[in-house]
Amino acid sequence: MSITSNSGISIPNDSLAQANKTTLVQIINELASELSEVKSELSDVREDTDRLSREVADTRGKVSEVREDTDRVWKKLADTNGRVSDLEENGERDISDTSKSDNNGSNNEGKHTESTALEQVVGLPDDVAMNSLSANQKRARSIAKRVDEYGKSVPAGVAITSSRMRDILSGLEDKRVHRQTVQRVMDFLKRFGDGHIDTKETRGGKTVTVFSETVVESITSVVTGESREGVIPTII
Repeated sequence: MSITSNSGISIPNDSLAQANKTTLVQIINELASELSEVKSELSDVREDTDRLSREVADTRGKVSEVREDTDRVWKKLADTNGRVSDLEENGERDISDTSKSDNNGSNNEGKHTESTALEQVVGLPDDVAMNSLSANQKRARSIAKRVDEYGKSVPAGVAITSSRMRDILSGLEDKRVHRQTVQRVMDFLKRFGDGHIDTKETRGGKTVTVFSETVVESITSVVTGESREGVIPTII
């Protein structure tokens, strides 16, 4: 049996069925190929998702470590504040004892008896400081140990601008130090200075750390070893 087309050509039914079958197979093959591509893309998406999940997990772990480190630093600072209070009380007693000795004609005139927390930090042995101090505390110690060299003499004592301090720290570490890091170092110096170190702003808008002449002399004595007996190394 055959079918006559509009053009008058007779086409056998079996030929038409074969043509339809061939077209259907082609369509199925194309769909199978598209499905394979979709599966491949889906596999890539799953891999990306797994990778992102691992990165998120790693980030959360790092955040947790940072929080633990921050808690450790604050605990050390709290311990430092407690030690500073003890040192202040001991310093007051030492001054009182020295005054009594002077009144009795002793030869202790001129002996250094008051000790700031910064002097305690500067007086630490290098290996102890390396293992006991935080990164910014070590930076503050480095600045303090050579304050007479790094700073500039002013009426209030010795001053170091934040930009100068940043250049010094960058040179010591062979990399550019962030401004936030410099600010934290200045905060440590002021805190450890027990009132002998202050942070001020000049008329030109520059931030400076000012060391009193008294604390500069005391720190210099500790560094040169002239007042080792008057400084009790403190682990922070």
